[in-house]
Amino acid sequence: MKRPYNLTFSEDFSAINDPRKKVSFPIRNAKEMHWQSARNLISEQTFDGRYAYLYYYEYWISEAMDLPVEIIMPDLHLIYPLLNEVHISGKRIDQEFTFELSPAEGAYFYLAAGQYQLRLPVGHHILVGFVVDAGMFRPPAIAHFAFIKHLVQAKKEGSLTTLKSIGFRIGPITIKYLCILFGILNPNTLNNEHILLKHLIFLVDLSRFKLLHTDSAQPIAKQIRQLLEIMILQRGAQALIKEIAQVFLTAPEQLSREYQKFHGLSIQDDRNKLLLEHIQQLIVEHDKVGTTAHEVGFSGPSEMNRFIKKMTGLTSSQFKQQAEQKFNP
Repeated sequence: MKRPYNLTFSEDFSAINDPRKKVSFPIRNAKEMHWQSARNLISEQTFDGRYAYLYYYEYWISEAMDLPVEIIMPDLHLIYPLLNEVHISGKRIDQEFTFELSPAEGAYFYLAAGQYQLRLPVGHHILVGFVVDAGMFRPPAIAHFAFIKHLVQAKKEGSLTTLKSIGFRIGPITIKYLCILFGILNPNTLNNEHILLKHLIFLVDLSRFKLLHTDSAQPIAKQIRQLLEIMILQRGAQALIKEIAQVFLTAPEQLSREYQKFHGLSIQDDRNKLLLEHIQQLIVEHDKVGTTAHEVGFSGPSEMNRFIKKMTGLTSSQFKQQAEQKFNP
């Protein structure tokens, strides 16, 4: 995916190779650029993927400034302000559109082609963004993302009007999974594009459970089940109930009670059931049990074997044989 924007720096900025500050969240295999003026420093990290373009900007601002940004290709953007303690504002120069990026609050944008300006106040700021393929949001999946449906439609129609979604919370869970992605990007491996897309889909899914304003009539226990399924597919054995509780701003004990009351079984039992089903689907795809164990998030074959034995009474090899008979009779 091509870079859809250009930055314009004033004459007092110069490109440098050895910045006086190190980025807070290094991105493996990203391209780096750095610029500084007498008072300010800006670092850029970018990763150009086939299905997504990842960008990261860290600003050390001692004197408030405006940064011109030219959007050359209209696109859907997912933007996270990280560690910011103050609002970052912006506007479109050639259209009546202004926005604020609040601390710990992400948002989606449809950025139409045009001239923009980012207002950077004094302080230390980080903006992380993804250019997202709007084609991801096809029916019926788009039903889960009603809060950005108008942005997706604008992209598909090539609208000239810039739009912004309602915000969603950014907390330790979001930052954790961003950092996991930053640490595994590797263009030298054939499955890199799959890894990038898989993690981006997870982050997009996660955002819909953290909306600041929602009129969803769906029971909270149903939403918890949906996130549990997503976490199992993404993290497998490393999917943690306490993280799901954090997303829903509740204590794990309270979450478990709500789940048991609605679904008639404990969230831990359901988690293990979903994990076993996930293993069953993957184990037939690999010749070696160890490959499945790694992909499903276990520390190794022994840990997965203990889990399968506890759940079914079978060894991993026996479970694999049983799964092969089920899916390939």
